[in-house]
Amino acid sequence: MTFQVVPEALTAFAAGSESLGEKFGQLASLLEQARVDDQCFGPIGDAVGLSSGYFSSLQECQQLATDAQEFLKQTGDQLRQSFEVYQGVEDGIAQGLGQIGKGLGGGR
Repeated sequence: MTFQVVPEALTAFAAGSESLGEKFGQLASLLEQARVDDQCFGPIGDAVGLSSGYFSSLQECQQLATDAQEFLKQTGDQLRQSFEVYQGVEDGIAQGLGQIGKGLGGGR
């Protein structure tokens, strides 16, 4: 069984995560447009707690969208850091093998 990492795939996934995160940020902003005046529910809606339930649910949706945005941004950042680590290891191995080749007389 072979474990193979394609570092470039990490940057592609990072870009996808960041793009999706931006969409969640836009959703959080868009949900603000769904906020209405509490008078829209009328006295009966207010009496039965319809308005408070609506505002609570709206706030929760906005918070979830914001949390998702932050999570996806963090995921993108971590994937980019992983790419840099893998790329550094790959470059280091290539340099090391090059030095070994020179030491064995193959790099004349």
